Amino acid sequence: MTDQTGFKSNRKRLRWPFILIVWLLQAVAPVFIDAQQAESKKFSLKEAQDYAVQHNYDAIKSQLDVEASKKRRKQTVADGFPQINSSVAYLNNLELRTVLIPNFFEGKFEEKIPVQFGTQHNIDFGITVEQKIFDFSYLVGLHASKVYQQFADQGFERTKLDVKESVTSAYFLILVTEETERIIRANIANLEKTLYETKERYKEGFVEETDVDNLQVSLTQLENSLQNTLKQTDVAYKMLNFQLGLPLDEDLTLDDKLADILRQIDIGETLAAEFNLSHNIDFQLLETQEKLAELSLKNEKAKYWPSMSAFYTYQQSAFRDSFNIFSTDKEWFRSQVLGVNVRIPIFKSGGQRARVQQAAIALEQARTSKEQASQGILLEDANARNNLSAAYENYLNVKSNMGLTQKVYQATLTKYEEGLASSLELTQANDRYLLVQSNYIRALSELLNAKNTLDRIRSKY
Repeated sequence: MTDQTGFKSNRKRLRWPFILIVWLLQAVAPVFIDAQQAESKKFSLKEAQDYAVQHNYDAIKSQLDVEASKKRRKQTVADGFPQINSSVAYLNNLELRTVLIPNFFEGKFEEKIPVQFGTQHNIDFGITVEQKIFDFSYLVGLHASKVYQQFADQGFERTKLDVKESVTSAYFLILVTEETERIIRANIANLEKTLYETKERYKEGFVEETDVDNLQVSLTQLENSLQNTLKQTDVAYKMLNFQLGLPLDEDLTLDDKLADILRQIDIGETLAAEFNLSHNIDFQLLETQEKLAELSLKNEKAKYWPSMSAFYTYQQSAFRDSFNIFSTDKEWFRSQVLGVNVRIPIFKSGGQRARVQQAAIALEQARTSKEQASQGILLEDANARNNLSAAYENYLNVKSNMGLTQKVYQATLTKYEEGLASSLELTQANDRYLLVQSNYIRALSELLNAKNTLDRIRSKY
């Protein structure tokens, strides 16, 4: 009886530490699971594009260009506000200048006597306030700063499109390489099964050793292809990490599947949609460059115009024979000036005229570049549409051929298992099937890239 009571007491004492451990595990387990989940970032294609816009290196630099353009505009605006400057000047006359004056002390006005005026230590302290009243060049510059900021904003939009295109391309590359890996693994599994059965039949004397060797060679080739594909997939993930602005060894998971991406592609709607040139970001940039060239010409012409500014100067001066400038019992002398400056260009030796002509030539070049580029963009869109249409047709044909070659391979495999086909025929059928699968992967990649290129031209991300 005593032993049972002691056992129950010990069991009660052991229960509390056990309960505490279970409670701690329950509390820590979610944190541990969350930490494991945080180690792998999961992105859909849209999420990857949005993330890259914020963290891609080129996007960050372009965003800094936008911030710099805003500061530049503030600087231009501030130039039209009152400008206040102060100055302090100290002068030590080591030897006062000598001048000659008539000797009026003795009434001998024709006689000149040398005299020295001034003090050895002079100091001037002044404050000047200046305000532009009229400056046509400043008004043009104010407008140009606004257009320049617009140019920077458009540059950022272009960078975002480039980033999204690169991210999409890397995302598609991963999906294609993983699809390639899936196909190769399926082929390896089928070929391993066939090789195993052939080896068994060889042991029983139904097939020759060359049959086994042929299948082994095909299997080895597939295994080599799988290793190369795994390396390509690893590089593709690193490329996507780089585009996202993540460390190259960051663990990623793609949320979108290849079948989902293909299902979302509506080739008919894409090809039927009309292309609006004004929506193309490259064309918008060219239009803004033309505006900047026009403003540059206006600015050069504005330099022929007069300019006017007002100023006010307050100054105090001290004159000392000894260096006691900071002495409070010595007098400082005050002066004030209020005035207006009018600057009227008269003659510039033809230099300004040459600058105006250069700006006019630059404007004509900008207009010609815009016209040339607009035609090039239209041609690029037409070419991208044709490529997409051809890639889609090729994809459908190759996909259909892959189904047919698979049927031929399965039929040849059945004949081989029944002894009605040789290993050479099986190998040839397998090689044709692998070739068509390779063409399918290539056609799939070309289709996705063609769609990505057309989306980039039309800013459809």
